[in-house]
Parts: sequence; C-alpha cells; structure tokens
Amino acid sequence: MQLLIALFPFSGFYLVLYLLLSRIQLDWLYSGDLAHRTHRLKGQKRGRRVAKKAKVIEEPGAESEQIYRKPTQARGIAKFEQILDATHKLIEEQPTREISLYDIADEAGVAAGSVYHFFPSIDSVFVALVERYDERFAEIIRNTDPENNDVTWQDLLVQHTESSRTFINAHPPALMLLIGPLRTWQSRQVDTVGDTRIAQAMLESYGRYFILPQQPKPEVILHHAIRMLESLWELSYQHHGYVTDGMSVETNRAMIAYLSLYWSKYLPPK
Repeated sequence: MQLLIALFPFSGFYLVLYLLLSRIQLDWLYSGDLAHRTHRLKGQKRGRRVAKKAKVIEEPGAESEQIYRKPTQARGIAKFEQILDATHKLIEEQPTREISLYDIADEAGVAAGSVYHFFPSIDSVFVALVERYDERFAEIIRNTDPENNDVTWQDLLVQHTESSRTFINAHPPALMLLIGPLRTWQSRQVDTVGDTRIAQAMLESYGRYFILPQQPKPEVILHHAIRMLESLWELSYQHHGYVTDGMSVETNRAMIAYLSLYWSKYLPPK
C-alpha cells in the first residue's frame, strides 16, 4: 500500500483525469441511439421522453420514483422478492433480453397476473434487480469492520471494494445488469441514484473511524470515486467477463489517487 501511495504523485493524477474523461464519454455514448449521437437536439428530446416514461429523477442525489409497484404488505413483499429471485436465476441460465414476464412467472411459480401487478415490463424487473444489488453493496460496506486497529482510510477503501468485488463476481446477473450487456438507460439512471446510497454508506463507514474534511463534500467525491470503479470494472468485464485481480488493484489505485487530492494521507482518528 505504501508503495502504491508513493507512486500517486507521478501517475495517479493522469489516471484519474483519464477516467473522468472516459466516464463522461461512456455516459454520452450510452445515453441514446445513433440518432442521439448524430443529432444532439433530437437526442435531448428523446432522453427527456425516456426519463419521463421511466419516471426516474435524473439528479444523482435525488430519490427515484419507482417504475414498478413496490409492495408494502408482508405477503406482497414475499411475492415481489420471489419474482426477483426467479429473474436472477433466469438471467444466470439464459443471459439474454429475450426473457419475458411469462418466463419469470413460470420460474417463480406464480400467475402471470401477479408479475404484471408489480412490473409493467421486463426492463422494470431489471431496474428492481439493480436497486436490490445496490442495496446489497451498501449493506456490505456498512457491515465492513477494519481488519486491525491501525487501519487507514486507504485500507478501509480496499476492504470495501474487495468485498463488493467478491459479491458481484459471485453473481453473474449483477455483472450483466450493472456493468454488462443488460444495462439500459433506465437502469443506468437508477444505478446512479443507487451509487449515491453506496457513497453514503462509505461515508458512514469512514465517519466511524476518521474525522473527514467537509469540503469538498465527502459524499460527492465518494460518488465520483464509485463511478471510476464502475468504469474500470466495466472494462474488465468487457475483456474477461468478470472483475479481475489486476483490475481490482488498478481500481483501488485510481480511487485512492482521486480521494488523495482532497484527503490527507493520514486522517485524524476519532
């Protein structure tokens, strides 16, 4: 870790700059179809229509309206989770967009009407799964305890990312929906909101052990760091189908280099 930190002044800044520019470019390329990229005004109008239809608020820190019906009663919640579990299993078995709501109903052992009661489309089921995965990541981070009493914020960050990497590599549907071919404009919007919740979980974790600088806002720069992670993990998935050890090291270096622009090497302990 000390060797990596020593290298940051020479390579970290340029890597961070490259990732920020790459993320902007990826977001632009994914934000619509060919018409969007060749005719900006037409694409902007289309994006507004998609966002309106999806009922997703685009501000990263904002809550998103659900594009599906979320249950409140215990029986409904159990059936809702049963449907998501069935979808997760189907994606593992046949990672394709050809999955239908009827397929999900058959796998879940429920009536098709029960699926349509919660979800108007297959994309809405995917969005619900993305939200559930993001909630799981936030939970993993909240439950991460330092491995020793001399932990630094850099060490804790590595624990966060490695625990998250273990989870996502063990769940191929999460790989495909979050950084793979099953991503949609709607799911990307919802994942952005989920990233803010993950950033808040990281902030709570750091806040238990360190006194964090308040400017710039730590939740904002943590959110930016998470987007760097997604960029590099996505690249690893494209080449290997999972997040490799080597890419994990590069991801941690990039996140630490970026946060080190604002946080000192040793934060005051609580």
